[in-house]
Amino acid sequence: MKTIDTQPIKNTPIDEIRKNSNYNCLIIAIIQLQDERKATRALKKLGLTCYHQSSTGAFLERKNAILLIGLNDEDKNKAIEAIRKTCHERTEYVSTPLEGAPLPIPLSTPILVGGAIVFILPIEHYEEI
Repeated sequence: MKTIDTQPIKNTPIDEIRKNSNYNCLIIAIIQLQDERKATRALKKLGLTCYHQSSTGAFLERKNAILLIGLNDEDKNKAIEAIRKTCHERTEYVSTPLEGAPLPIPLSTPILVGGAIVFILPIEHYEEI
């Protein structure tokens, strides 16, 4: 019979957030997956704890990352500036049909993608259940 090690994984980003439960602010940033590595490195250089989760966008079904950043109010502006410097808007082209054409002729249409959507939430109460 096999035995299964049931020891919890130590030192995950969530463990860091739990240790520092005196955070009074949570930033939720939705960024493009290609910017995730640069953004998390910049945040870690600032000494901020960051947890990331992959997701897929609705409009163009592009891959995104959701960053959860627990911090204090004094670090809020530094975190936003790090996200601003590492997550850029880009122009991509999508194929759209040309209306009124007798044959389906694709037309290359430029669209802006990328950047970041940032939500800043105050933490009024924290409880682990």
